[in-house]
Amino acid sequence: MPSTSPLIGRVLEVSRRYVTLFSEGAGVITGTVSSKALEVVAGDMVTFEMRDEGVFVTAAEPATRSLYRSYRGALKRMGGNIDLLCVITAVGQVLNPTAIDRMLVAARVQSIPSLLVINKADLGADSFKPITDVYRAVGVEMIFCSAKFGQNLSELEERLNAPNVKVAALCGVSGVGKSTILNRLVPHAQAKTGEVSERTGQGKQTTTQPRGFLFGASGSKVIIDFPGVQFFGLSHVTPESVAAAFPEFVAAAAGCRFLDCRHLQEPECAVLAGLESGAIAAWRYDSYTQILQEIEDAREY
Repeated sequence: MPSTSPLIGRVLEVSRRYVTLFSEGAGVITGTVSSKALEVVAGDMVTFEMRDEGVFVTAAEPATRSLYRSYRGALKRMGGNIDLLCVITAVGQVLNPTAIDRMLVAARVQSIPSLLVINKADLGADSFKPITDVYRAVGVEMIFCSAKFGQNLSELEERLNAPNVKVAALCGVSGVGKSTILNRLVPHAQAKTGEVSERTGQGKQTTTQPRGFLFGASGSKVIIDFPGVQFFGLSHVTPESVAAAFPEFVAAAAGCRFLDCRHLQEPECAVLAGLESGAIAAWRYDSYTQILQEIEDAREY
């Protein structure tokens, strides 16, 4: 019998005003957001009611650790209550440090723990060692795997099954094997897989909107699969938070002459000195300045 008593559930997927959610008492159910003013995304905890005419989401709990990206001048909240963001990349042309840096910055700004997953390691991960060594040096947690052959996925599963991870998310550019990883972790997901274009070296997008899947022995953990993006916009963040998201900059900045140094053209900048000496990787600094330029361009617009 339908009940109008408020129930609690976690959002798995949203399509316009239609919501798929999971509740310990009701299982996986679909419903409708009761008000256009109520915005919910995958990972959010919501209150819903089961009425004769259907399931209605009536309220949302304030979300922590939401992942945002800027898109065409608007701010898009991609998911909420994320305990671990898995930034997926792969050996080959799709291994793009600029894209990786942007996702890591987006996570750090929102205090979301992150994990860099390097797929297709069977194709020769050693050739990208200069890049992965830099990430390891600045404290980025990494796992190498091959989803196609099922190699080393147990390490990723163990990380996802940590007690403090209730909601994890997979994020990466198209073509890195994100859907293949998801299908290995959650066979019932049946996510479509795509190939990498030989002409552009970029993947063909197979996911169109965030989707959450139940995962783990308890059956109540959630993995959110984010659509593949070629550009992760960050025009909504502050320049100060960007600098704070690069650990090697934070460590070097103690030696800067000015406390508010932006590490661009200031005299006696320890970050620029580190760049010149090679202590700071040039491509990491390029990622930093590109994000700052994006923020500046958005302000001018």
